[in-house]
Amino acid sequence: SLAQILHEVDRLRPAHRSLRRWTLAQVCRHLADTIHGSMDGFDMTRHADKRPWKRRVLLGFTFAFGIPEGVVVDPRLTPPDGVSLDEAVIALRDALARYQRHSGPLFPHPLFGRLSRRAWNRLHRVHAAHHLGFIAPTLG
Repeated sequence: SLAQILHEVDRLRPAHRSLRRWTLAQVCRHLADTIHGSMDGFDMTRHADKRPWKRRVLLGFTFAFGIPEGVVVDPRLTPPDGVSLDEAVIALRDALARYQRHSGPLFPHPLFGRLSRRAWNRLHRVHAAHHLGFIAPTLG
């Protein structure tokens, strides 16, 4: 569930290490920004391929196998260095709460196009699992 995203962040917060380039704070900030993007819109210019069959195949692949490492949908969603963990976690909590309350339409995904609310929910979970999978708990 979307609530499990915060449970995982809370589990990792006390003692963790990054297995890749982004810190837990950067991951939280990135997830918050993408959740807001589903409600506010994204830069749609990077992914000009509008063929629906290709979008469906890519979405199906993502749901079946996860997000391949190194895929960048919108470079503006790359979090800056030096993000505060406390602020990033608050931003993620706020984004998830806003998303849960949001009853209006959702914007198209830059790569996958228009998605149902159910598909957006699943994509947010897959996206969070992808990035949080690169943060490992350590012994405190």
